[in-house]
Amino acid sequence: MFPKKVVIDFGAGCTAREHLRKGKIITVYSGPLYIPGNTAVTTFDGYQVDSFKIEGKHTIQNSTQPGSNQRSFTRIVENAVVTNVNTNFWHSWSGVLVMKQVEGNGTPLFPLDDIYHFTGNKKGENANGKKWTSTIVEPLVKAFTCRWISKGTVQIRVNDTVGVLDFGNGDCDNTATITVNGVSRVISLR
Repeated sequence: MFPKKVVIDFGAGCTAREHLRKGKIITVYSGPLYIPGNTAVTTFDGYQVDSFKIEGKHTIQNSTQPGSNQRSFTRIVENAVVTNVNTNFWHSWSGVLVMKQVEGNGTPLFPLDDIYHFTGNKKGENANGKKWTSTIVEPLVKAFTCRWISKGTVQIRVNDTVGVLDFGNGDCDNTATITVNGVSRVISLR
């Protein structure tokens, strides 16, 4: 029963889809994720993809409030580090992201009316001393039927430079506006 531990063990190394992987990815499930309060916690043991070593802890928790029909999941990344073992250049980050279903809750077998809001923040740095943060200021809105985030704003800080990424007014399109030091530019999302 639970908790359940799932280990993906690449051993000393194997090549799949043209990438060499080695080490272990370990996930422990406290219970089924559709039940509020349950978690899936993933860690790494000597895990590497090609020349990139992966470290850190990734937690997904069903954070739906008891009695609520608005499903909510929280993703927590702690002490994540990707290091190029050939150059010792690394990137690290931590953060929290909350996804809440705000529409379509009454039709669980019909996802076309589902709309999600995302809130949270992240921070990171790299071996060159560059530090960054991103904070969702207005919830990001993502409809199941739209490929892109269609609304919401994120404040991004890289060292001493601050910018705001605005995803628009809710229209389903692949554009957003980035504003840095009072200068705005429309960008295309991929």
